[in-house]
Amino acid sequence: MKSELVTKIRKRFHREWLLIAIARLNPRTQEPISGRLLFHSPHRDEVYDRFVKVKGLTLVLFSEDTLPQGYAVAFFGA
Repeated sequence: MKSELVTKIRKRFHREWLLIAIARLNPRTQEPISGRLLFHSPHRDEVYDRFVKVKGLTLVLFSEDTLPQGYAVAFFGA
């Protein structure tokens, strides 16, 4: 599967969690620009189960701009 824009991947899936292998980051902001979809599911736990088995730079995100009720977002730096 070839790399594509993260924005295009998000548009293909309605209200699903996505696991993406990051191919390219914005050098200024470190925001993911493109990658390969590894897995998707409406159930976050299924995506996280796959996430812990993947090596390399990956991204887990919800396909919509608004998270489902009961979810929150946290960020941390290394």
